[in-house]
This record gives sequence, structure tokens and C-alpha cells, in this order.
Amino acid sequence: MRDIIIGIDIGGTHLRIGAVDRAGNVACFEKRESRAVCGEAGSAPRLIALICEYLVRNGLSQRAAALAIGFPSTVSRDKRTVYSSPNLPLGGVDGLDGQDVVSLLESALHLPVFLDKDTVFLLQYDLVRRNLRDKGCTIGIYYGTGIGNAVFLDGKFLTGKHGVAGELGHIPFFGSANRCGCGNRGCAETHAAGYVLRKIWQEHFASEPFHTLFLRHSGDAHIRNFVEAMAIPLATELNIFDPDQVIVGGGVVEMEGFPMELLRGFLRKFVRKPYPGEDFLFLRASVAPESGVVGAAYYAMERMAESTVEKGDGNA
Repeated sequence: MRDIIIGIDIGGTHLRIGAVDRAGNVACFEKRESRAVCGEAGSAPRLIALICEYLVRNGLSQRAAALAIGFPSTVSRDKRTVYSSPNLPLGGVDGLDGQDVVSLLESALHLPVFLDKDTVFLLQYDLVRRNLRDKGCTIGIYYGTGIGNAVFLDGKFLTGKHGVAGELGHIPFFGSANRCGCGNRGCAETHAAGYVLRKIWQEHFASEPFHTLFLRHSGDAHIRNFVEAMAIPLATELNIFDPDQVIVGGGVVEMEGFPMELLRGFLRKFVRKPYPGEDFLFLRASVAPESGVVGAAYYAMERMAESTVEKGDGNA
């Protein structure tokens, strides 16, 4: 019986995989390093081997109805091709960047495959679980290894002409000479992403555990400057979309002692008055480790339901 969706969430640091039923319950949840799908033998063969081994080991080969996979990448408008993954080495001759990943996986796994960027699936999870799909415009921003973003507007995710809308981590900071993994200069995430926070720790606080950074040093100028840099791209998007709610998450804000009120204070400074001002709902993203996996499955379920309706209309 084909009664589960395999959801995969590939972030800049970790890869998560699980089997999700129609009610959104997840089983056989696993977490690995994202680099498990990078390196010798090529990303595509490594990813296929990982999925096949997971299905066989958990006895799921005959139960999987579809696969949904999110990448820390720009993705084509038709949601088939991975364009660029600046925080994960998926390029090169045997990489996934520039590849029709849907065709690769469907040929190997003999399952329908649904693909999008990882932040769409993270936001999908909270849209469903918090019943926000009919509550106007929702922005999701995720401060992880890089800065992830997704926008849900008028009942659908914003995609843009080429599918790459919402690349909030790559808006330029004026006067910045920082080089980004995307190849450009001055991108927001070269000032306000997780890998930048690690550099601050290594340069100024390396004698102490990284996880205590906010607990011990939120008043330090280096940390305050980092949090201010976090606020700039978010305030920019708030001013553009005037959203009904904004969901903020990612590994950086989930660290113990993260100064959320400091972030909100900088937002008050940068957001246009009187509106959007503070007239929006400010929510923390789910911290459930399986949120991206379940969000991926919800996304696949919706696409499959839409396809069924379209086929039904065609036969009418």
C-alpha cells in the first residue's frame, strides 16, 4: 500500500529524512550531515544511494507514494532543476547544480518526485500547522548557515520569472566588499548568516563553547552588529510586502540566549512608520527537527491532490 511520502530536507549543514503519513505523522526520522551527498562518485549517485538504502533498511520501498526534497538552493520555476547552492558543494561535473534532479530521481526510484528550495518546505509546515494559509501574506526567514527565505502570497508561494524569488540573503549591503559563495559581492548573508557568526566566535571568543556565545556576549559590539545585520534584510522585506505575519527561525535564532528583543529593536528602527510598523504578527518558526521533512510531505500531498483534480476536470 502506497501510504507514505518520503520527505527530505537538505540544509546547508544537515540532511533530514523521514516517512510521513497522510495525517502528517513522521516515522523513521533520521538526521545526517548534508555533505553525505557531496564528494567523490558524484552528488546524484550518492543521493540516490542514500534514499535507496533508507527505503530498504526501513522496509518502505513498497509503501512510498512519492518523494519530496528541499535543497538550500535556487530552483527553476518548473521545480525540476537545481540552479545554485552557494552554501553546499553541489556543483562540478558530477554535482547537482544545473541538473534536472526530478528526472534523475524519478528514473532511479520509480516514484513521483517534488522539488523546491528548503525554506519553502519549512514555511509550508508552519502554514499548515498554524492554519495560516488563508491568513493573507506570510513571510518566512531562516537564519541558518545562510539566510533562507520564502514568501506565501495570495494562496501560493512567490516564485518569480525564473523561480528564484525571495533570495533575501543575496540583497547587497552598500559599501560591503565581502565575497559571497554565490559569486557576488556584499550579499546580506556575508554579514548575517551562521557561518559569519562562527567566524566572529573563532576570532573573538574561541576559548569558550560556541553554543554559549549569545548567553555570554549578547552585549558585545561584535554580536550587536551581527544582530543589526540580521535585521536589515528582514526589515527590507517587511517594507516591501507589508505582511500579515512573519515567521522567524533557523539555527542561529534557536541558539540558547539569542537576543530576540535586540533583533526586534533593530526591526523597529528600520521598518517604515506608521505601516508596516509593528502591525504584523511576529512568530517563531517551529523548532521541531522534522519540520522540513513534514513540510516537504505536505507540499507533495498538495501537488498530488491538484494533479488528481486536474485529471478529473480533463475527464469531465
